[in-house]
Amino acid sequence: MSAAHRPHRISKGRIALIGVLAVSLLGNAVALGAVWRFQQVRVTLMGDEAGPPPAFPADIRRELRAHLQDNQDSLSPKVRAVIDARRDVVDTGTATPFDKAATEAAMEEFRRALDEAVREAQGLVLEVLEARASEQ
Repeated sequence: MSAAHRPHRISKGRIALIGVLAVSLLGNAVALGAVWRFQQVRVTLMGDEAGPPPAFPADIRRELRAHLQDNQDSLSPKVRAVIDARRDVVDTGTATPFDKAATEAAMEEFRRALDEAVREAQGLVLEVLEARASEQ
């Protein structure tokens, strides 16, 4: 069989790279969506005069992004769990007939998953800040 007629095969490494890229893009999309939604809620609750939320300087944000990407194997499953738990809240909360206890349980699972994801992300942030402090 000539090279022109051989079936196209994708290497396992390429598949893994595509998977990592997809998880990274999903994480970015979730983060951007959360920031956008937070901005809407902040304005609704606190008004326009609340000002932008505090942020680290650009150089620290670059280090944080790189560190989060380097540790996506630990963070991505937790982000995925938050997304899945949120979906369960929506599905349970909109089911007919409405089951308050089941919805409360789904909300509790969402809070637990969110807390785990935040704890993991904050641990990674702390690692960057601690490394920067030890360099000074």
